[in-house]
Amino acid sequence: MLGTFVLLRLYLHAMGVRHVYPGGHLIHHLFFGILMIVPAAFLLAFPTQRRGIGVCARVALGIGSALALDEVTYLTLTQASDRDYVSQVSLIGAVVFIALAIALLLILYFSHRD
Repeated sequence: MLGTFVLLRLYLHAMGVRHVYPGGHLIHHLFFGILMIVPAAFLLAFPTQRRGIGVCARVALGIGSALALDEVTYLTLTQASDRDYVSQVSLIGAVVFIALAIALLLILYFSHRD
């Protein structure tokens, strides 16, 4: 999750904001993130015999979570322009959400260790 977030923000701040317009509609990476989170969460919710599926689901969940959390502040607290996306408000908000997610994951991990 953290790696995806760092690489995404480095790319956006260095290369500029790029958009995807399938069928003429703007698709934010929030939507790609959710499309990764939902199936990954369902795969993890049910036991599987294959270790590789669990590993891939966890990776997809981390990547999808980073994509979704990165856009929360941008879409809710700004006018959602290209300039806003690389603004300080968007960056700080994204850092806060990622940090909260990491803190929650660490709390859950250390409270459920055997």
